[in-house]
Amino acid sequence: MVPQRTDTWYVSYGLIAANAAVFIVGIAMGDDFVGGGDGDGLVYRAATLGGNIEYLNEWWRVFTGGFLHHGFIHLAVNMFSLYVLGLALERSLGKVQFMAVYFASLVSGSFGALIETPNSLIAGASGAIFGLLGAYAALSLAQGVGLFQTPIGPILAINLVISFTVRSVSLGGHIGGLIGGFLVGAAAAYAIRRQQQTTVIPVLAAVVVAGASFVGALWAASRSTVVLIVG
Repeated sequence: MVPQRTDTWYVSYGLIAANAAVFIVGIAMGDDFVGGGDGDGLVYRAATLGGNIEYLNEWWRVFTGGFLHHGFIHLAVNMFSLYVLGLALERSLGKVQFMAVYFASLVSGSFGALIETPNSLIAGASGAIFGLLGAYAALSLAQGVGLFQTPIGPILAINLVISFTVRSVSLGGHIGGLIGGFLVGAAAAYAIRRQQQTTVIPVLAAVVVAGASFVGALWAASRSTVVLIVG
């Protein structure tokens, strides 16, 4: 499952670079390198938080939280996962379809996280990464391959166990991203099987999933009672 290096994959590398660049900017603005506290840095100012979305109209936090991380270890784990899963899935789907899966999963992950913890600062690419797992699962099932006949089954199982047992991770974000990625991956699998509109169908599915998730995230944010004032 570990991909071979090639110059034809750009989106995954670009996403890894973007996350790393945002982390560096965050450190310069006051974020904690080890994730012990966020102070008033970039995580404080841009992570997903229901109250700021609802009462200060900071709707963009639904998206920006997916590029922020609580410390270097959090970033490193997510970027390694993105490297392994992202490059493999990009090879299978192509750049446009892969980006559609990632974007839709990021938004659906934010939706899920806001349902679970609307009063918490939510940061991390794990919702989108769980979406890659979901898309990979959808493609495997569509090809008649059992999940545990490939590395995706054990990886998914381990990550779900961690999600349900480790209190510091966002279970809602992981489940939300997983569902969003699975739906777009299923649309991509359908298009590939029918050999029809192999780019258009998954992109349209991603737009629908992301749009519905964004509306859902705004609703979930309305349940929050915490607002952070940025000076």
